[in-house]
Amino acid sequence: MRSRPLLLLVILLTCFAAATALIFDSPSVMAATPTGDKTVEVEGIGSSRADALLQAKRSAVEEGIGVVLTSQTEVTNFALVKDRVLTQSVGSVRSLQVLKEEDQGGSWLVRIRAVVSLDSITADLMALKLLLISMDKPRTMVLIEEEDGQNAESSIVDYLQGKGFELIDPAQAATLMAKDDPFIRQAIAGDPVAAARLGAENGAEYIIVGTLRKSLLDGNQMLREAGMHSGQASLTVKVVNCSNGRIVATKSATGAAVHTAPAIATSLAAAKAATTLMDQQLFEAIVGSFQDTINNGANYEVVLTGVKSFSAQKQATQLIEQTEGIVSVTKRAFAGGKLELSILFKGSVDTFCERIDSRPLGQATLLVSEVVGSRVVINLQE
Repeated sequence: MRSRPLLLLVILLTCFAAATALIFDSPSVMAATPTGDKTVEVEGIGSSRADALLQAKRSAVEEGIGVVLTSQTEVTNFALVKDRVLTQSVGSVRSLQVLKEEDQGGSWLVRIRAVVSLDSITADLMALKLLLISMDKPRTMVLIEEEDGQNAESSIVDYLQGKGFELIDPAQAATLMAKDDPFIRQAIAGDPVAAARLGAENGAEYIIVGTLRKSLLDGNQMLREAGMHSGQASLTVKVVNCSNGRIVATKSATGAAVHTAPAIATSLAAAKAATTLMDQQLFEAIVGSFQDTINNGANYEVVLTGVKSFSAQKQATQLIEQTEGIVSVTKRAFAGGKLELSILFKGSVDTFCERIDSRPLGQATLLVSEVVGSRVVINLQE
């Protein structure tokens, strides 16, 4: 008699486990459950070969690993305006082989065989190379304020160079650091707007700014008796996208080292803090940001001029929302005939401009007049 309750319990637990597996394996949550690397063959179509290849990489990740569905609700004045379900893919392309590429007259088709994975690629130089190529090999500037030395900055530069990143000449950064300019100090202190402007003016797409503080901790009697000094270092950095001023990551780390010479002890501690920061936190955040951009789209700031009425700005917003590749559109401001939007677009800024330029809107036409980084200016001309 006692065995029946036990049997019933086992049956219930088995059903619960099966139901749980069914829920989390459902396409509404995840299209595929990753189990290591997976090889897929997919196609991509774009306005250029590079764009078609990028679309193929996205398709490879979505097919090989899956997509997560998220809900986005927009509320204005406490009233529901829009409720959308968005898809977001995760994972990366570890390697690929181009099987076919064809100019179809106005568009390109690229077919690839790719190995995709959900695992971290921070130690995979081939996967990192593919990621950086997909990002158009962004140039990075490193500016770390450090008293009596450049140990932290040099360690970060060496680390990024070892991973295949393209960097602005450290000598150029040193020249900037030598200037007693309040604007440069403001950027180094972590002001994202100032940092973005400084990086852009010096040819960088991303900039790493930060400060390092060094000190000696000589309270240990054993170290004193051995004639050693304990160097301490604390490093705080911020990574900023120079095209839009968005903060990619903010991280901190500490380091400690001993040496008979006090200056060498603090220098070693500074280098250790920088290496620890890159190994444990910062580099993963940078790569994760790049992967998210490739998989799910890039943020662009769009300014429409010549928008004369509320209805016109509403129609323009809807037209952009319906453009192929658009993930989301957020209205930032509308005043003085100018409409400011933030968009998330799966494709390059050039591809977005090609899809929106010369499109009619009522009796007017949308004409792209300026592209600077991720900022696009569009004139609504009648």
